[in-house]
Amino acid sequence: MMSLSSTSVVRGISPTLSGVQLLPLMAGLLIVSIGSGQLISRTGKYRFWPIAGSAMMTLGLYLLSLMGVHTSAVLDSLYMLVLGMGIGGVMQVLVIIVQNAVPHGELGVATSGATFFRSIGGSFGTAIFGAIFSNVLVGNLARHLHGVHLPAGFSSADATPALLSHLPAAVHLGFVAGYAESIQTVFIVATPIAALAFLATWLIPQVELRKWSPGETVPEGEPRDEETLDALDAQQA
Repeated sequence: MMSLSSTSVVRGISPTLSGVQLLPLMAGLLIVSIGSGQLISRTGKYRFWPIAGSAMMTLGLYLLSLMGVHTSAVLDSLYMLVLGMGIGGVMQVLVIIVQNAVPHGELGVATSGATFFRSIGGSFGTAIFGAIFSNVLVGNLARHLHGVHLPAGFSSADATPALLSHLPAAVHLGFVAGYAESIQTVFIVATPIAALAFLATWLIPQVELRKWSPGETVPEGEPRDEETLDALDAQQA
């Protein structure tokens, strides 16, 4: 939400068009996520994807930190595509790694645990980066406005392209420049965090990917579902 509203303010476009500009990110995420899943199912090798994905994610965040008021829409889309491809190489593959590392009877617990901690991380990340943006925005606006005060009743939190269009040109440009610089700061802070994730992915071991077929005997101690029991009974008959 912060990203959409900030892009709307800096580019002077509606929140709807800001959402449309996120399509390259979603396209990269979907393409790599689906492609990596297909390749992992064929080769059984998954360790490469989180390493490459976190590296691309770090690169994408760094490129986004270079975006400014005058950055072209083509470059914006390219940077977001890189970030989306990085996220696609990490997000679902980590779930596969978790599921492959636990006994069959604990798949539900492992999957729900991974989803839970991902949600917690997203909540904390949103709050932290939102706080960083809000704190640096005040100083950036004061510096770019050169001491000029905003009109009474005007709040930076409620800024929209429509409201900004009623400001004097100098104030408008200063406000947009301060907003853009604050967004850059958020991406600059996020880049080393992604780099730490890249380093952590090298610690992921490559474990043979388990594959279960209907007629396969379930290892001792593993729960047997009805489909597997029926298959075993048919073999014995």
